[in-house]
Amino acid sequence: MKNVFLGFGITICVIISIVIVMTLCGTNMRQNEINRAVDSALQDTVENQFDTKTYSVGSNDEFIADFMEALLVQINSDCSIKVNVLDVDYQKGLLSVEVIEKYKHPIGTEGQVSVKKTVIMEQYTVPVS
Repeated sequence: MKNVFLGFGITICVIISIVIVMTLCGTNMRQNEINRAVDSALQDTVENQFDTKTYSVGSNDEFIADFMEALLVQINSDCSIKVNVLDVDYQKGLLSVEVIEKYKHPIGTEGQVSVKKTVIMEQYTVPVS
């Protein structure tokens, strides 16, 4: 009987350890994902603004919408995304955002990761084809 309780206790400890590791690794993976997604979306948005071969953006709202589209294409996780636009100037290629991702941990609690990034297009040269 003593061995049964010992085995049950060890099993519970192993399960708890696995859940803790999954939670910590999941948070790290989501932070990396959101960092890469925001970097890529900002770069694509600003480059598209000054690339004459694509479409032209005529307002700050269109510039933000372009960023949102590029960002949502990058995110593969099951989560909710909130984007706070801190500063924008489509003519100068300035976009500053805070992106907050909320998700569920394996144990059912809510987790959150966020990133603040700013991009300013300093100089753009059209690639020679």
